[in-house]
Amino acid sequence: MKFSLDKYLNVDLQYIFGSKWNVNAEDLQNYEAVISNAAKRVQRIRKTGKGPGGKAVLFSRLPYILDENVLMTAEERLRLERLGGIGKEQDVLISIGIGGSYLGNQAIFDIFYGPYWNMRSRGERNGYPQVFFAGQNADPAALMDLVRQLRRERDRCGRKLRVLLLIISKSGTTVEPMAAFHVLRRELSDFCELSFITVTDRNTGKLHELAEREGWEQFAVPEGIGGRFSVFSQVGLVWGKLVGLDIRAFLDGARFVEEHCRGKISDNPALMLAAVKFIAMKEYGVAAEVIMPYGAGLRALGWWYAQLLGESLGKKFDTHGNIIYNGRIPVACVGTTDMHSLTQEHQQGKKNKIVQFISVRNLPDKADFFCDDGRAGGMVDLGMLLNAAARSNQEALAQEERMSCAIEIEKLTEFHIGMLMYFFFLATAYEGAMADINTYDQPGVEDYKKILCKYLQKYMKEA
Repeated sequence: MKFSLDKYLNVDLQYIFGSKWNVNAEDLQNYEAVISNAAKRVQRIRKTGKGPGGKAVLFSRLPYILDENVLMTAEERLRLERLGGIGKEQDVLISIGIGGSYLGNQAIFDIFYGPYWNMRSRGERNGYPQVFFAGQNADPAALMDLVRQLRRERDRCGRKLRVLLLIISKSGTTVEPMAAFHVLRRELSDFCELSFITVTDRNTGKLHELAEREGWEQFAVPEGIGGRFSVFSQVGLVWGKLVGLDIRAFLDGARFVEEHCRGKISDNPALMLAAVKFIAMKEYGVAAEVIMPYGAGLRALGWWYAQLLGESLGKKFDTHGNIIYNGRIPVACVGTTDMHSLTQEHQQGKKNKIVQFISVRNLPDKADFFCDDGRAGGMVDLGMLLNAAARSNQEALAQEERMSCAIEIEKLTEFHIGMLMYFFFLATAYEGAMADINTYDQPGVEDYKKILCKYLQKYMKEA
């Protein structure tokens, strides 16, 4: 079974649906009421903006964020438009955040800017700043390495660096980014000209209060948008505008999916993908999902999807308070690299997983090499090799009766990545509704934070 959203995005379910060893038409029929009810629930969220327990859930308004005053005010949109110029005034942008305040931006940076961005000249960067991420880990070595690197850059320039700290945290209390912010502010202040922009709660919270006192520019994390859904909100758009991302095209891709994945299961690939994965989990012992994009620049996209899958579907309770222990373990891999480390387990380990392949049909670069396999020799394009490796991996798994599904996007543009990321949003929303869980909270994350707070308080008392 295959679906296509015009030429832009293809969904291939032939290795998860329709064979004796995977989900079949009878399964879909048995779950018809569950699937239909899930579609109605998501549609109700679209219409009312309310999710489980009556709480605001507004992710379906994200594609329209620049065209209406639901998630972003008109005044914010005007200030957002100016950020491209502000970005070009800086030598360095440091984006400080963790989880949903980090992963989406890191994924987009890796795809469109890449590991050598900061090595390019200012002209090659079209005037935009060097970009670094901080606050995504409590490791002091990584943070101080960044400080030392900026000192070297200052020495090379022979003047103070213009550094913009973009602090992204809804509450302003998440310990890793706030710790990174305080360390960087202290360590950089003697050799950098610092400026600050915050993306935080509109009205409350420690970061909001600090920004108010200091007079820093602020953008809001919208109500009804959880962190893992926030890349299309101010969390992603402010960062994107500062580095020259085409945010309108990014949102247009999301809008395309939102408007083409509302129908019944026969013409709604997001609903169908959610259904077959849900049935595979319920009826076929699937306990893990391997996310395997093909292309070195897509590795962080796997990290982003792992958070979306893990936090959204990994729930102890259903909406009625019954213990159900829902979810699949997300495992982020990248092809072809991890074919030489993890595919052995996928191929011959426990039959308890789905592999979700992601590939790009038309890659932006060409490079060929002479291939001699001992029988015939000739020039081979690396892009062809990359995509052929993905198909070979799928076929090898199918020979062992192991489930996989594949999503292919036409090419790497902001529009296509917006489509892909929003497609996963929708599929996750549909599956959460099938499981009758709250897809939009993360109480397990809050549990460890409470314990960590006790350790920090104990340490400060003893110190």
